[in-house]
Amino acid sequence: MTKEYSNGEVTVVWTPDKCIHSGICVKTLPKVYNTSERPWVKPENATSEELVVQCAMCPSGALSIKTIRYQQEDNGKKGRFILYFNDEFAGEITYTWAGEETIIIDHTGVEEKFGGKGFGKALLQQVLLFTRGKDLKIIPLCPFVKRQLEKNN
Repeated sequence: MTKEYSNGEVTVVWTPDKCIHSGICVKTLPKVYNTSERPWVKPENATSEELVVQCAMCPSGALSIKTIRYQQEDNGKKGRFILYFNDEFAGEITYTWAGEETIIIDHTGVEEKFGGKGFGKALLQQVLLFTRGKDLKIIPLCPFVKRQLEKNN
């Protein structure tokens, strides 16, 4: 079972069975997520960019954006995380393996027409979920990733 909530640009999809109740959604966007109200998700209270970034932070994947799809490619030497918006390539983060426990993030690119939507941050969130899940270290050569990591430390 899923429930959908739209602000007219993007649709937040909630899959209750996946939810681990981490509270990140409520802490990040309290004007959107309020468990004491019905409906509890009010996407009109945030920008589409804020919703995209917040849904990418959901640790269980219970919250997602209907129009965004991620794909990971990895050949053991190099890899990339790709973001598709409505099945159109929108951006990527590329990396190179430096041993078995470290990746070097060397590039983040978002197509010009998708700029300003928070897709770079959403891609980085996918990388962080991947690296945390495998206890990997990151060497950020990409200036965008380096700035984002420094801001959040």
